[in-house]
Amino acid sequence: MDTKYLTYIITIAEEKNMTKAAEKLFVSQSSLSYYLSKLEHEIGTPLFLRVKNEFLLTPAGQMYIESAREVVAIKERLYQNISNLDNRAHIIISTTSVWGNRMLADIIPQIQEVFPDVTFELSQKEISILAKEISDGAIDFALLSVASKSELDDMTEVLREEELLFAVPTNHPYVRSHPGNTIFRRELVSSFRGETFYLSKKGTANRYVADRLFMEYTNSIVSHICEITGLPLTCDMVAQGTGVAFIPISGRSREKQIHYYSVQPKLYRYNILVHRKNLVLNKPEQAFCDLVKNYFKK
Repeated sequence: MDTKYLTYIITIAEEKNMTKAAEKLFVSQSSLSYYLSKLEHEIGTPLFLRVKNEFLLTPAGQMYIESAREVVAIKERLYQNISNLDNRAHIIISTTSVWGNRMLADIIPQIQEVFPDVTFELSQKEISILAKEISDGAIDFALLSVASKSELDDMTEVLREEELLFAVPTNHPYVRSHPGNTIFRRELVSSFRGETFYLSKKGTANRYVADRLFMEYTNSIVSHICEITGLPLTCDMVAQGTGVAFIPISGRSREKQIHYYSVQPKLYRYNILVHRKNLVLNKPEQAFCDLVKNYFKK
């Protein structure tokens, strides 16, 4: 049952803007406009009034949206009822982070003990790929990190606030002269201005926090940047003594070769659980959510 095109019209109605709707759906604006025009021609009446930059529903559009939402809801209930048969389910979960991998390794066996017929599809992906899969409804759950609570919506839940530490090689002159465990933000920027910073790719929570720090104290991004995907490799590079990095507590390693400073005021990212839009939880999925939410409360 393909409800993709119904979702297109629903999203235009929710965003009231063709550009924003196209971005949210990860489709081109021209394709979305073409589909809307074709649908309105087929129905024989406009579904939206174009008022400046806003798309406002006509009476016919309101009627269409109400019915479209009912059809999408029927599909969700149907798939949910099929999933609930004998407590069987196929749950697709993706993560972007070390902490997510560790969590899955701990809780998936617990669910399988109670629901032995459940199958899991697990993967680790970059945030750009994962964001599109979440938008497309291609996965059921995602474990990832964001830089700000302002990025959250009704499909997400904050699991914890995780501190980002500043990682410096233990043989670095700064560590020898500052053996403590804290460093102030301004001092960090001024003392390590000429160092190579190993940073995550743009779009990640870690990179956003780092760039925001640089802009706050230097009004520019540091010039010596090496982008790395993956915390283990980042720690390995810092341990070699060739640069510094921001490492979340969950990714802390190589402590004989790396000195970790708590930045003051502290730097944070947020570990979150995201679920598929309009997801109606069956028993195995509810068990998964409960275990995830309680994981950091141990």
